[in-house]
Amino acid sequence: MSAVILFLSSRHPAGKHRTPNLSSRERLKRASSGISGEKRRKGGNIYIFKHYESGKIIIGDNVIINSASWANPIGCGDRTYFQINEKAVLTIGNNCGISNTAITCEEKVTIEDNVMIGSGCHIYDTDFHPLEYSERVKEYYKGCPTKRKPVRICEGAFIGAGCYILKGVTIGEHAIVGAGSVVAKDIPAGEIWVGNPAKYIKPVEPYGENK
Repeated sequence: MSAVILFLSSRHPAGKHRTPNLSSRERLKRASSGISGEKRRKGGNIYIFKHYESGKIIIGDNVIINSASWANPIGCGDRTYFQINEKAVLTIGNNCGISNTAITCEEKVTIEDNVMIGSGCHIYDTDFHPLEYSERVKEYYKGCPTKRKPVRICEGAFIGAGCYILKGVTIGEHAIVGAGSVVAKDIPAGEIWVGNPAKYIKPVEPYGENK
């Protein structure tokens, strides 16, 4: 069953670039356009904020996205949010599972095949605001030098509930990130990392040997 995705027009200060107000039917139509893949399934409505029409979302086959408190009632997040900026690309590969997660993509976020992302996670490829005080006090969206770097979550990685994945991070193949972790630097393939900031714990061991 293909996902039904709810599209909400954004309120971007650059008026001529903002998505116009649309009827509910047209929102659904435009949200679904350009999203590839088959047998997508969702629980609840996904909120998509596309600041510009040039932003893209690519979703693979056999993807399950939970987006409601009842869809995964473990107390971490109540909906899935996708925020896509100008010319940004969010790619979700095949056989992925995502639950009540917020993704902000201002440049590029890539989630490869067979990735599991637990409830209440946050994935950001941007700092949102400048670190320099003199820049932060300027008017918002007035050329602030906000830092952005692509995020990549590689094949078969598992992100536990309530994690923050920050800009510029690559999480390696089959790596595991423990619940509640804040990931600010790369995690090599096949390793378990936990904490704030996330730190190496041990390698992922063969089935039955992780204790």
